[in-house]
Parts: sequence; C-alpha cells; structure tokens
Amino acid sequence: MQAPDPVEAILARLMPPALSQDCQYELEAMIDDLTGPEPANVVEISQVNWTARWLIGGGIAAAFGALCAVFPIHENTSASQTAVALPKESPSGLVLVSQSDRVESMTDEGWKEDADGLALHAVRLNVVGENKMRDRETGMVVQISEPREEVLLMPISSF
Repeated sequence: MQAPDPVEAILARLMPPALSQDCQYELEAMIDDLTGPEPANVVEISQVNWTARWLIGGGIAAAFGALCAVFPIHENTSASQTAVALPKESPSGLVLVSQSDRVESMTDEGWKEDADGLALHAVRLNVVGENKMRDRETGMVVQISEPREEVLLMPISSF
C-alpha cells in the first residue's frame, strides 16, 4: 500500500488553484456592475395585517363552501335513471364507434331506509363509461372516459 503523502500530493494537484485577491475583487466589481443600480422605490410588505388577510381568505372559503352546500355542483346519479341514447352521428362530424360501461369497484353500504320506511340494500358502484368517436374528416379515433359513482338501492323482501 502506498504511503499517504503521495496520495495527498496527487489529490492536491487535482484541486484548482485559489484566485488571487485582485482577481476576486475584479470579479465582485463586475458582478456589481452587471446587477445595475438598486431600485429607489422599494416598498416593504407589511406583516401587521396578516390576521385580517387570513380572516378575509377564510371568510371567502367559508362562503364558497356554503354556496356549494346550498347549490350542489352536480347531482348524484342513480342506477334507476334511464340512459339517454346517444345519436350515431353528432352535428360536428363525429361518428360513435363503440360505447361501453364497466364497473371498477363495488362497496356494500348495508341497509338503508327510505322516506316510506321501506328497507333497502345499498351498493355503491364506481363505474367508468367509455365512448369511442371517429372524426369523419381526419379518421382520427378519440376515446372519451367518464368515471362516475352510482348508488344501487335494492328493496329487501325477506329478513
């Protein structure tokens, strides 16, 4: 094994030499010239009213949440709803090639009771509807996927 002194000498040769003091001052002066003059109208952001801004933001978020609770963005779809038949050709020149629905997962939600007191068995389904459309002019086929969540309610006749 080699002595540590020759290894240190080899490593010392790999290190770049340090800059001289004059060279370092010149580089700093060049960087200062490139940055330009300091702006005269710098305004500090005040940290005094952070509580007011926090309360205003929280109020806006609470108002938006209340609005979404009163007027829901989308309605829950149910399996008992009838499906709307898509036209074979839309006015934009797209032709329906294929249409399919697949169930990705099912979750048993147990027994529920409706307004009339009828016992129902609830099953939550995660369904993905897929449509393939072909453009008449270009021949390009586009696949449209629509994930949705459905709750299937089945009446219970015997206990």
